[in-house]
Amino acid sequence: MTSSADVRALFAQYSEEIDEYLKQLFLSKESSIEMYGHLAYFMGFADEDLRPQDIYGGKRFRSSLCLLLVDWLGERSTGIEVATAVELFHNFTLIHDDIVDGDTLRRGRPTVWKLWGIPHAINSGDAQLLMVYEVLQKNDKLSADNKIAISQFLTKQYLKVAEGQYLDFVLTEAKLGDSVVSEETYYKMIECKTADLIAAAAKVAGMVAGVSEVEQEALFQYGLNLGIAYQICDDVVSIWGTSDNTGKRNYSDLLERKKTLPILYAYEKLSRKGKEKLLGYYNSGEELSLEDVREIVELLESVNVCEEMSRLINRYATLAKTSAENISLSESKCNTLRNIVDTLLHGVKKG
Repeated sequence: MTSSADVRALFAQYSEEIDEYLKQLFLSKESSIEMYGHLAYFMGFADEDLRPQDIYGGKRFRSSLCLLLVDWLGERSTGIEVATAVELFHNFTLIHDDIVDGDTLRRGRPTVWKLWGIPHAINSGDAQLLMVYEVLQKNDKLSADNKIAISQFLTKQYLKVAEGQYLDFVLTEAKLGDSVVSEETYYKMIECKTADLIAAAAKVAGMVAGVSEVEQEALFQYGLNLGIAYQICDDVVSIWGTSDNTGKRNYSDLLERKKTLPILYAYEKLSRKGKEKLLGYYNSGEELSLEDVREIVELLESVNVCEEMSRLINRYATLAKTSAENISLSESKCNTLRNIVDTLLHGVKKG
């Protein structure tokens, strides 16, 4: 059985390969256009003065998963551009997310918009999105037909991420109790915004390797269910985790009145009096105090939210692990894919 430490070491080797490709990509760009320096900074390859420097630029989980699967399916040399395209797209969304959320820090450093202004951050993010397709076109090892199919598939998945972001806006703007604020809308949102990109990273590896459509679907379901389990786990940690473990302030999602699954589940299960209390906290225009959020936690715990979320996390984790059994890999590699699920979810719990 592969340990969590083994999984992290395995991912590190693929992450390093992706980082090296990204560095060369940014170095190849017009040095007089500072926009590319903004992107290199965000990806962890430059400091605030845009001087070359290796700094933590993210886990590279999606792209490393893609490259790992391409490698295991026998086409490692063909997959680097595709894996890098997934990484570039994911980080493009984060540059824009920071603007939308008004976040001044990302990975412990000032965000792009905070350093260079919102107009530059929007434009630089847009440039990174276009680089996604530029990188895909550089892959001269794929057949023309496969390259077209991969581009079309990834575009479809990228559009789903935008749909998920739209639904996130809808949930944020609506009040708890409105008909649109439902578990159904929430599941659709996290599937599009979070899970579909992990699913894309897994399935596109199969497309690069030319495996059957049945196996491609198994890869897709592996990533999709892993992504859903991951997001629900993150929702739980953002309420019950501590800042020491998560790197976020305590009760961060509650203080921001996020309508995550624990809140939606509790709202359905609470008594009429409990619903009214929760509505009072969530739909009030006043800033929540620490005492307020502790009372919200008591409401959640009164209907056993943690136990239900744990059941759901285990359900989707099991679905991901079952999908791994339908991929034509050795038993040891299938075991590693199953262990990746546990390692990722454990990593969320520990921050």
